[in-house]
Amino acid sequence: MLDALFDVLKAALGFFTVLAIWVGIQAYARRRAGCGRDRDMLEFMLNGCGGCANRENCSKRKKGTAS
Repeated sequence: MLDALFDVLKAALGFFTVLAIWVGIQAYARRRAGCGRDRDMLEFMLNGCGGCANRENCSKRKKGTAS
């Protein structure tokens, strides 16, 4: 019984370790890209449109870019 508890605790610790490393990688990438915490790092790929039905006439869209 006690061995099973230790196995669960080791699995949870491993899971949280992996998540902490991933959050650290994201924080590093955001710092390098100059993004704030509330900004989508991949927004530049969509030019801010995000699947909008009015993509061609969108005022956010940069002129002269094709998608």
